Amino acid sequence: MNDEVLYGLGVDINSTCTFHDGDLKLSAYDENLVQAVVNRLNTKMDSLDLFYEGYGSVLTDFYGWRGNDETIKLMKVEINNALRNESRLYGFSADINYEGEGLMRIDLTLNPDPDTSIDVGLVWNNVGELEIVDEEEY
Repeated sequence: MNDEVLYGLGVDINSTCTFHDGDLKLSAYDENLVQAVVNRLNTKMDSLDLFYEGYGSVLTDFYGWRGNDETIKLMKVEINNALRNESRLYGFSADINYEGEGLMRIDLTLNPDPDTSIDVGLVWNNVGELEIVDEEEY
């Protein structure tokens, strides 16, 4: 990834509001892109319409749905609808798998440019929000 693309991914406050050396931890570059994607998918569509028209998704509405092919297809459509508006993405792909007992896992590959891939796994937490999978715990 060249510097122009890297710096274009931006820096923001970490959405977990964790602290580092007495100050809020920052989320930078590829980590910031992942955070922005997760925030977009977790934000109810049109809930921020006053400031950001078309921001968000209805993906969290699928929480608790039966893990079948139809649900997975609908979820992929919703991910596509939500992420196609993310200006920092050159491209992306989503793989969704039913993991049993109501658990759906979403594996995203984010491409900020044609030569860079950022892989991130997501699962629903116990309140229906998507969160990043810690591969060591999963």
